[in-house]
Amino acid sequence: MKTLTLLLTLVLAMTSFNALSAEKNPNRDNRLETRFVYESRVTIDPNRATVGQSKYGERGIVWITGGDVKGPKIKGSVLPGGGDWQLGRPDGVLDLTARYALKTDDGHIIVVTNKALIDRRPTKENPENDYVRSVLSFEAPIGSPYEWMNKSVFLGTVERGPNFKEDPAVIIRVWEVL
Repeated sequence: MKTLTLLLTLVLAMTSFNALSAEKNPNRDNRLETRFVYESRVTIDPNRATVGQSKYGERGIVWITGGDVKGPKIKGSVLPGGGDWQLGRPDGVLDLTARYALKTDDGHIIVVTNKALIDRRPTKENPENDYVRSVLSFEAPIGSPYEWMNKSVFLGTVERGPNFKEDPAVIIRVWEVL
């Protein structure tokens, strides 16, 4: 009897789940929502350290020298000392893994890991067009006002700053996936 009751409960639960999931098309256009988190201006050392050809591809490192962070729920600075570890793949794509720290205006340190992909995708309108997207993760102190950053997925864009040659910096914009 217990087995039959358990089986019926499972069948009803699966039927209810299938009915609920059928109501929303998983391929609908609005399946993901985001909320803007911040924009940062990250200054970099223009002298890229080049490892050269490694067993994975062409390896280089761009050192992070500072910057600032501004958003609705976070303001602060980018601490110097981080790095952007770059890998030029044989297919022409550039894989980046940047690891650095933010210091908020109220004194909290947050570790950032930003994994980006850069692919040249020229168009007629913009022959210099690059596809640059990233996935970020944060390590914020538990009990701080930024603990929420430990519990979500974040997406970002990266682009060169407006006067890159004179003032080497990248602009990173970050959104939380809701």
